[in-house]
Amino acid sequence: MAKPNEPGAKPGKEQRKSLLFKVTFEGQPDPSIDVTAYAFDAQGTLLASAPLKEGQTQLALADDQARSARIFFAAPPEGREKVTLETMVRLQAYEPAWRFDPQQRVIELLPIPEYYWKWWHWCRCRVRGQVVKPVTIGGVTYDRPVCNARVHICEVDRLFWIIPRLPDDIIYRLRDELLEAIVRPWPIPEPDPPPFRFDPSVIDPSPVNVANMLKASLEAKGFNPQPDLPGMPLRTAAVRASGDEVSLKELPVATRAALISSSLTVVKQALFDNIALIRPWICWWPWLWPYFCDCDEVAVVITDHQGRFDTSIWYSCFGDHPDLYFWIEYCIGGVWTTVYDPPICCNTYWNYICGSEVTLRVTDPRVPWCGDDPPLPGKQVAVLSIGHAVSLTEIQRAAAGANEGLTNDALPAPFGGSLEPHVWFGDGLIPPVDGAPSPSGITHYRWSYRRLGSMSSWSALDTEVVRHYGEIMADSTLVFKPFPLGPDPAFAGQSLFKIRPANPPLNAGAVSSSWAPEVNARDNTASAYFPSYLLEKADAALAAGKYELKLELFKSDGSLVNLTDEGVLLKVPTVVAPFVGIVPTQLVAHVPTQVDDMEDRVIRDGAGKIVAFRVVLHVDNNPCEAVINDVTVNSNAAGPCGFISYTPGSEAVISFKARHPNDFATFDFQVNKGSCGTVTQASASGSVVGPVVNGFTRDAASVFTKNVPVATLLSGGSCGIVCTKAAFAETLHVDALATDGWSATLDYLDGGTIPKAFALEPA
Repeated sequence: MAKPNEPGAKPGKEQRKSLLFKVTFEGQPDPSIDVTAYAFDAQGTLLASAPLKEGQTQLALADDQARSARIFFAAPPEGREKVTLETMVRLQAYEPAWRFDPQQRVIELLPIPEYYWKWWHWCRCRVRGQVVKPVTIGGVTYDRPVCNARVHICEVDRLFWIIPRLPDDIIYRLRDELLEAIVRPWPIPEPDPPPFRFDPSVIDPSPVNVANMLKASLEAKGFNPQPDLPGMPLRTAAVRASGDEVSLKELPVATRAALISSSLTVVKQALFDNIALIRPWICWWPWLWPYFCDCDEVAVVITDHQGRFDTSIWYSCFGDHPDLYFWIEYCIGGVWTTVYDPPICCNTYWNYICGSEVTLRVTDPRVPWCGDDPPLPGKQVAVLSIGHAVSLTEIQRAAAGANEGLTNDALPAPFGGSLEPHVWFGDGLIPPVDGAPSPSGITHYRWSYRRLGSMSSWSALDTEVVRHYGEIMADSTLVFKPFPLGPDPAFAGQSLFKIRPANPPLNAGAVSSSWAPEVNARDNTASAYFPSYLLEKADAALAAGKYELKLELFKSDGSLVNLTDEGVLLKVPTVVAPFVGIVPTQLVAHVPTQVDDMEDRVIRDGAGKIVAFRVVLHVDNNPCEAVINDVTVNSNAAGPCGFISYTPGSEAVISFKARHPNDFATFDFQVNKGSCGTVTQASASGSVVGPVVNGFTRDAASVFTKNVPVATLLSGGSCGIVCTKAAFAETLHVDALATDGWSATLDYLDGGTIPKAFALEPA
């Protein structure tokens, strides 16, 4: 039985009576078009609906309902069950003007305009994709499928439907922000303020934040003086009043004129006609999200055993393809829980190409991936890498002399940030469950460090290390729990860490449990954390240098293991990281020693027996400096305005500072002429160590200088045009070479500066 206020429900005291609506079409619609009439009350409740057949339809409405009813005509939505007033907006429904007369049961309506019914033809669109989770296994990051995830497919409101409905002040702001985005790129954020020394009370003691403090301190001390970075004013009325259209020369003249028009109607139409210009910036304008970033759900699908989904949706054939947004749920603890819902405006697939595959990456630590990784067999320990990208075989050894401890790249690269050695323990060392003895009786390990050459005692790495495991209850509830490896409180003061048991705990009420390394892959593959950026109280200059780390094993009573006596083999990989496919290893050292042993990789006792693994890492968290100096011609500097006069035969002195305190950096300096591209004779790139790079000579302060004939500058570039006067742009970026084994380089240590410009004109 239908409920009150639903189509087909019986009213209370007043019976519904049929109203006959007659309506035709303007133009010639396709005869196959299906149209339905809908009636809503003032609160937006659907009162009745009926198909339009041969130009007429009957709606059962009581008189009190008909007096305030809103009538709509639209093509019935494909695949949608619930119809609301919002649905009418999305369907481009036609709402006729009409007046209820209780004496009149037949209502003649004006024809449906062609503007509306042309939207009522539906097309099918295949939507395909895969849900994956980035997982690091053995130092390699893979996209692993996520099975049985529930993917919600939503269609985002069309921009050309929304723009005409925006308030006037939002129209003007949208126009002004669009002009601002076109004439000027986004500014670089200012660095965090000092202090230079690390303060343990700071909220975010991350490598990036510490590096920002270092840079700010250097600038405060005058090592790298820079002009104030630009702010990001909205420039609303300023753009309208300035007439700055000369900066918009990339736009067609008509569009440019329309956008800066004083007429609201003209501006609104210009925005409507140039929606493609707006889409890339919506993510950067949160103030616009309440107007634009809304969507309706059109389908829900479950991923298969490969994490894939494939379905069809319907969209209006008139206009562009649908704009789609995806969000994901996963069943956690017996409840469907949202695990992926990024901001709509920043994650919409505008004009989605039907049939193309989207990849949705879930990083929620509670979500497992499909599959498992094999254990390392035997009574062995394999020290694989630092992070996932630096294999032990890539770290130079004592044979490299002055370069000991640097990664073995074409250019020496130090380590920085948080360093995490990856260690796999063979099943001969792994206890079956927590608290049970392993086959060897070896249960714990410890990493320690000290500065190379120091006679001081070793400092243990004591940051907490955990492994996650999934636990399934009898009611199929799934949760992920941390399993602390250490420091183990059973050995207070020793900073010992458990070797992960073969099986995780099986707690009361659980029916199964298994390890889940995919839950926060970086943390679940770390054997320890070496916070190199906090050494010497985060004074990067004082802390830079070489450090040795050692790995020791311990028995269940806390005693140190003699690896030789216990028959434990130390292995390292023979291939570079990230690892792909088969990863072969080699024995580090023998007892007694052999000619090809890596003696720098082990520590021996007085009897020549191996008691620890050892590796030397060169650490340098110093930030880079970048400064572009004013170009001078005949001792005249470009200055704030940039113009320099020249005489025949003049030379331009071009210089810049590209510096790293210990020369662990590369630079890229470019001089571009107008729209002719790079002037190669005035540009250079390479290592900051180079004494001469493309004719630029480096002094003791790492300032590179070159005299370039003015004639060379005026004839430079790839356009082949020789100018008598020209404008030039100078850009400089200094890239730090330090790595944490996860990022190729630590870009937060890079040095960048605001581009400079100069112009040459005859005297």
